[in-house]
Amino acid sequence: MRLLIVLMLCAFVSLIGCDQEMKQPIMEIIPPPQSSLEKARAAMQKVNERRAEAHQKAETTGDFSTVFTASENIFKEELSFRKGLWVDLVEIYRQENLENPELLEGLENLEDAFVEKLNGDTLGMFYFEYISSFDGLIVEYLRLSFEFPEKSEEELLMLFRESMRDGEMSIVFP
Repeated sequence: MRLLIVLMLCAFVSLIGCDQEMKQPIMEIIPPPQSSLEKARAAMQKVNERRAEAHQKAETTGDFSTVFTASENIFKEELSFRKGLWVDLVEIYRQENLENPELLEGLENLEDAFVEKLNGDTLGMFYFEYISSFDGLIVEYLRLSFEFPEKSEEELLMLFRESMRDGEMSIVFP
């Protein structure tokens, strides 16, 4: 009896057809895959959002000493960076640009500004602004890590060094 009902239902649907409103099959929209650079920029955007939150919190409490620890935690949590990795990236950038006096002068000026703010006990207020100067370096390292996910940190640093040698990135100083 059930078989007869199912057959009658199938025959009925085939005779009257489907709802006329449905003109196209429903397809799931899948976004195109992101490039390694787009992924790196998206990851850095999350870092910057977290930096803004940490800065806002420090501003609210009046305690800017928290931004230094927050910065390292953000890098670890959002990017899985070990402590000080971004400093290593800056040093590689410096080493690969030793013959560029303008660039070295820019780095020295930034370091001088760091020291001035540190001596004036105001570095915390401007810390994220200053270290964001190096975001391009971090994006390049992240791009490489997305492009070569099987590589170790040591291998990624070698690729990063090559990128710096090839002039793939430059720093914009505040």
